[in-house]
Amino acid sequence: MNTQLDVKTVETGSPRYRTFNNYLKEYFGTRVYRVPIDAGFTCPNRDGVRAFGGCTFCDEKGSGAPTIDNTLNVREQLSTGIERITGRYKAKKFLGYFQAFTNTYAPQAVLRSLYDVCFEFEDVVGLCIGTRPDCMPDNVLDLLAEYDEKTFVWLEVGLQTIHNRTLDLINRGHSAEEFFDALERAKARRLKVATHLIFGLPGETEEEMFETVRKVANSSVDGVKIHQLCVYKGTPMERDLQNGNITFLSEAKYVQMVCDSLEMLPPHQIIMRLVAEGSRNDVVGPEWCFDKRHVMDAIDNEMARRGTSQGSRFSSVV
Repeated sequence: MNTQLDVKTVETGSPRYRTFNNYLKEYFGTRVYRVPIDAGFTCPNRDGVRAFGGCTFCDEKGSGAPTIDNTLNVREQLSTGIERITGRYKAKKFLGYFQAFTNTYAPQAVLRSLYDVCFEFEDVVGLCIGTRPDCMPDNVLDLLAEYDEKTFVWLEVGLQTIHNRTLDLINRGHSAEEFFDALERAKARRLKVATHLIFGLPGETEEEMFETVRKVANSSVDGVKIHQLCVYKGTPMERDLQNGNITFLSEAKYVQMVCDSLEMLPPHQIIMRLVAEGSRNDVVGPEWCFDKRHVMDAIDNEMARRGTSQGSRFSSVV
């Protein structure tokens, strides 16, 4: 099922950007829901292979969803997740979403045993796998390509920024060059790949953030998640905030930057997310992250005010 994404322009009267939900509905002919999973992985910048402590913005959940109960095994998490989502949304089709930490960071046989659990559920139609570029060796990509021949596979590979200075500062433990190498090898196997970008990382200027957007816009990436920087409780970034080393983007500035970025991204790239939603139990700030709907409405209203859409300023020259 490794059909490549087709290029679709945004037409008058349709959404001003191409959402992941709409893409899945186009692909499967129905709404598809992701069931988040914590399969017990760690990360190479946590366990000492690349660094210790993890990314400075990442909390003890490893970017996993708050609904995940990691005391359950993968099968139990899928079963309870499907039941919860079905009850709330009357859902019928699902993706097993290996979300927390780095979900290709294990031997091939271990990965296969975990991924295979998803297909014990007849309504699971594919895999969504979050990972890092330094955990995508060829044998793992070959395994994912094998699954993609039989089902749907969507890879989410964290980048955050193309600036290695920032990647070092936030303890990512990999370079931008490693990301683009991993992307090239994944696309050589016709895998579908999305990436995550963060606006507001310490020390980055607005132009540097847009340099990242332009680089991704001109890459072979299929989808993009854009987040504002959220500071989670108990993380090194909370200490940076307390020490005055981090300044949050204002909501107005973030909305403007997201709209500028949508105009720069090509029409065929899938927009997976535009706002990171915070919980007051876990997140220090920014304050405006606690009202995701308000921020999304502001983005939609600003795009409408401009009369522009995704790709309206896309250029094939970085």
